[in-house]
Amino acid sequence: MQFQELVEIYEQLEKTASNLEMYTLLADFYKKVKHEEIDIITYLTLGKIASDYQSVVLGLAEKSVLKAIAKTAGISEKKVKELLHKKGDAGLVAEEVLKKKPQTLIPVGKLEVKEFYDGLHKLAKMSGSGSQDQKTNVLVSLLQKTSPTGGKYFIRIVLGTLRMGVGDMTVLNALSLAFTGDRKSKDQLEKAHNICPDVGLIAKVIAKSGVKGLEKIDVQIGRPIRMMLAQRVSDLSDVQKKMPGNVSVEGKYDGERVQAHKSKDEINLFSRRLDNITHQFPDLVEYLKKIKGEFIVEGEILAFDEKGKLLPFQTLMQRRRKHDIADYVTKIPVKLKCFELLYLDGKIFLHEEYKDRVKALEKLIGDGNSDRGIILAERIETDDLEKIEQFFQKMLKVGNEGIMIKALDGEYQAGTRGWNWIKWKKEYVKDLIDTFDLVVVGAYFGRGRRSGVYGALLCAAYDDEEDRYETVCKLGTGLTDEMLSSLPDKFSKLQVEKKPINVAVKKEMEPDVWFSPEVVVEVLAAEITKSPFHTAGYALRFPRFVRFREDKKAEQATTIDEISEV
Repeated sequence: MQFQELVEIYEQLEKTASNLEMYTLLADFYKKVKHEEIDIITYLTLGKIASDYQSVVLGLAEKSVLKAIAKTAGISEKKVKELLHKKGDAGLVAEEVLKKKPQTLIPVGKLEVKEFYDGLHKLAKMSGSGSQDQKTNVLVSLLQKTSPTGGKYFIRIVLGTLRMGVGDMTVLNALSLAFTGDRKSKDQLEKAHNICPDVGLIAKVIAKSGVKGLEKIDVQIGRPIRMMLAQRVSDLSDVQKKMPGNVSVEGKYDGERVQAHKSKDEINLFSRRLDNITHQFPDLVEYLKKIKGEFIVEGEILAFDEKGKLLPFQTLMQRRRKHDIADYVTKIPVKLKCFELLYLDGKIFLHEEYKDRVKALEKLIGDGNSDRGIILAERIETDDLEKIEQFFQKMLKVGNEGIMIKALDGEYQAGTRGWNWIKWKKEYVKDLIDTFDLVVVGAYFGRGRRSGVYGALLCAAYDDEEDRYETVCKLGTGLTDEMLSSLPDKFSKLQVEKKPINVAVKKEMEPDVWFSPEVVVEVLAAEITKSPFHTAGYALRFPRFVRFREDKKAEQATTIDEISEV
């Protein structure tokens, strides 16, 4: 397929006014795509060149990209930088300058989609001295073959700023429409996506083998499974209504949730966002090597001081770094508290009852010696609410968030917020009702002492049925002046000219600045009320900023259904 054909559908998607129209446009386009290229088309349409878990990083400095634009157009880098300052989008700069490039710079031939895709993968493998210049030259050789409009999308894909409002769920809806005639098969696609979060692979399977082919997609070591989520209750006594009889009660930890995959050849650690974070925790890799077998386990990475005292989440996040990793292994030692077993030596445990999963996990991990780097989560089994409350208080005293209550006969519901797990946190027993993970979709300019910066953020919950973000609050409390002054820079690359297609906002709440819905914040609220001004139909009263949730994707934010059930 010619890259220009892809550009033409992108132009249509950018002008689309509704999700349904977007699904239809993508579905019609998918019908024309060759099966051999459908995975490539899917990745590029998501603004990527691979699934997140594969950690394919282009490693391109913006300076190198601007240099490539200048060389392709035959103009100075200074002129390109001036245009970037004026337009704020390198893609628009490329579009403008490529309209005027000298005819002598136009090579024979047009850019193919696969040529573009393969070229970017070639870039990703380049490293070492002189690699930035090599990458610039590869970019020029590809960019010369594009149209001016093609240059716009070329550069946006390269810089990771495509942002057409297309997410994984958008693609799954379009694939269902394209290959089954309606969106009824979206649930089957989503089920496959939960155990194989590779939308390109799913696109290839359904295109070649239909919905039946999806049933053959199964757990694979080295490819993450979307993590199960927990429901909430308004009162601890409600647990007995949802889970009568004995339950497992575990500590709920404030750390980095991780899925550890160990095969014969390698070990991989995946975050809640499904990013590969293996290189950040070489100490955990060494601990995992000592455990026999091939397995997939889940747990929470926690930081401890030299006396064994639990350190706060913010301290642990210092381990999220590209440099000085060895130093921080010593400065901030960590342990992995395991609470789930999903695969062991050829056997898939997702559909096994929890009591069988945890029994096999205990046998795999061992006696839980606290001096080891891999230990079991604290847990008890009981049907006594008083004992659950006592365990809850015990967990709080040692610095944990609360408890997780699990049905002994429940299976692991990948990617689902099911009633087999219930969380009970310290916020539930205070005046403040709960914390919510919300997506920032816009900002309002400050007034008074906050003038010149953002004074508040517009936050939204996720409607997973409609695949869109609906507003629930304006957030200003809890953000310090220092934080507010840093927000314009933090959100600069996410700022868009108009409301994103997958965001629903009423006129009364329209922000001064729109953002692509990507950043997740944790918000504490005192109450949930019905609201005529927010598109979710609900508003959070007295919302307070807690922290940025860099470990969560926008699609993993609190859903409208969750808010309605609180």
